[in-house]
Amino acid sequence: MDDGMDYDVQTTVNFRLDFDGSGEFNMLLLPDVQKQFVQHVKEVYEQDNTLGSGYISSDLNFRFDGRTVKLEYTFTCHDENEEEAESFSAYCVRGVQKKLEGFGCKVRAIDCTAEEADMSWYEAFEDAVFGPRDSTQKQPPVAEDKSGKTVTSKKKNSRQER
Repeated sequence: MDDGMDYDVQTTVNFRLDFDGSGEFNMLLLPDVQKQFVQHVKEVYEQDNTLGSGYISSDLNFRFDGRTVKLEYTFTCHDENEEEAESFSAYCVRGVQKKLEGFGCKVRAIDCTAEEADMSWYEAFEDAVFGPRDSTQKQPPVAEDKSGKTVTSKKKNSRQER
């Protein structure tokens, strides 16, 4: 029996680029360095067996502020609880940390916040395929007697039960 839940883990990875930006020429290169960094991170994530195989359910969003970079995305997984889901997302980032830092940056922080995934689309899909769920228990047939009172029909005892 599967007791786990589906979770969306809002994941943020903070980087610090080793690009010092000193001098006018180096500052002109910063936009190119940022583009190369984005491409590098995307390639590392795509080549990873876990991160590149469907666990990331959103775009990779990069925010630059000088030499600091904030990467945000949604990591979706099936796990026992929120803490396990958050731990799994952070574990996956740590698994590619050396490759990420091969670009010349440092991972400063990994922040993960899990919440139960919205599975209403899946329930609607199941209803479409298998028919709507009947939330009420089947009630015994109801009939009215000659006096107009509502009565519930009862099963007659079989001959063996008499």
